[in-house]
Amino acid sequence: MIAEYKEKPTLLVAHSWYFTLFLAFVNIIVSISNAASNDSAGRATNRSGAFAAIWSMFVLMSYAVGGTWVLRCRRTPTYIGFLVGSGLMISQMFFVLFVVYAGFASTARDVADLITDERAKDKAMSAVSSDGWFAFFSFVNTAAIGFFALVVTKYRYEIIPVDKIAGEGAAKATTTSV
Repeated sequence: MIAEYKEKPTLLVAHSWYFTLFLAFVNIIVSISNAASNDSAGRATNRSGAFAAIWSMFVLMSYAVGGTWVLRCRRTPTYIGFLVGSGLMISQMFFVLFVVYAGFASTARDVADLITDERAKDKAMSAVSSDGWFAFFSFVNTAAIGFFALVVTKYRYEIIPVDKIAGEGAAKATTTSV
């Protein structure tokens, strides 16, 4: 498989993009689940965390739609550069979410240990579980999107058609010489 990726780098780009799209779909499920379990007024939950989960879901959905559009329709140096830059920013966002949600899970676990009522303790443990899973998938998204951005950066000249590279260079040469 690795030899095949070395022969056809566009295949590596496509497979890493498909994996990123799969993780975007999984992130939708995990984000909605996290927002649902963090939307109570209990001491172990965090409504701002629920907002962050939904917000990151919309950001990742936008990146998935925009990235698919760029890779299928607009493979110019400008669009590919924008795809790489936004991918690195989203990767960083998910790393920050990983750190924050790992802290949320730890705090919710500490609060759950103090709760004596079984019903409230079950809600608190639900928050621990959903925050932990969201932290895990945030870390996986960090790695996958970061890897995709690096692969696109390395093989950008394989992705961009030659006529588009020459066309932009020729357009710049004619505008600067006038």
